[in-house]
Amino acid sequence: NLVRGDTELADPAPDTRLEVGDRVVVHSRSDAMMALRSSDGVGLQAPAGTATHDVETLRRRDLVMVEAIVGQTSRYILRPIRDLDLLARYGIHLVAVHRRDASFAQIGEDFQLLGGDVLLVEGTPAQIQRFCDNGDLFAITEGRQMTSRRHKAPVALATIVGVMLLAALNVMPIEGLALIGAAIVIATGCLTSDEAYKSIEWPILVLIFGMLAISIAMRNSGLDQLLAGQLAALGEGMSPWLMLSLVILITSVATEALSNNAIAVLFTPVAIGLAQQMGVDPRPFVVGVMFAASCSFATPIGYQTNTLVYSAGNYRFADFARLGVPMNVLTWLLCSVLIPLFWPFHP
Repeated sequence: NLVRGDTELADPAPDTRLEVGDRVVVHSRSDAMMALRSSDGVGLQAPAGTATHDVETLRRRDLVMVEAIVGQTSRYILRPIRDLDLLARYGIHLVAVHRRDASFAQIGEDFQLLGGDVLLVEGTPAQIQRFCDNGDLFAITEGRQMTSRRHKAPVALATIVGVMLLAALNVMPIEGLALIGAAIVIATGCLTSDEAYKSIEWPILVLIFGMLAISIAMRNSGLDQLLAGQLAALGEGMSPWLMLSLVILITSVATEALSNNAIAVLFTPVAIGLAQQMGVDPRPFVVGVMFAASCSFATPIGYQTNTLVYSAGNYRFADFARLGVPMNVLTWLLCSVLIPLFWPFHP
């Protein structure tokens, strides 16, 4: 409808000319009205008796658009959009959703999100930052408002260099140096305590602690020696070079399906036990496990970053295999040849 003064025109003709002070009454989704914000001479007003927070958000000119990806462990997975209540909770608008080969601009209230979905959202920088800091989504484009402390860069750099240098000189354990370094950057204002707390990846820590517990259980129960014995029997008569190459290959294949942290913690005691049974220095085997567990190239599920890139970049599983398998083979060959040169079997 068109309201002009005290007169209301129902269903005005398409060629009706607008005049100053005219009010156009529309019923539409808020995301469909966002384009009006950039129109000069047009104001937005909510009907009397209705909530105005939606219109107030649309009036703002300091809004930014950001792409965010739904994490694989997000609480938003399989929940309808209406339950998320993004506007009331965070003050942001969901503009569109991209899922693999399809994009959805018209999003109904029953639309359910899946892991890997890319959301196009709009809000103020502070709202976007709060939305992405909940751990359920990861911003993949710029838009988060970050505090710039360039004048603190020399302090942060000096702290990192100092920690690395003192650790290399064995002045004290790296764990203590890391804590001291963290305390320095917080005390000097390079980082606030809240920012430091939010940067901690608690799921990763829980995973590492859990895998360490499994590793200790394997060692105490003798399972690591049993597995090492089975592996030694499998490669009976092999030279340490070939056995190291076999360990690297097995670890590299396993890390494509499990996390690198879990594989490193599980395979390290087995590698040490195998080296002890062969009567050689375990260091080359441990280094081999370290490199192999960190080289997950062939699948999108072997490492968290692979999963994010896989979804956001609209890649296929075969894309990772086509490029990742040659890289895995190259890493396997290089590690098999070079590791014993730097960490000999008989120092």
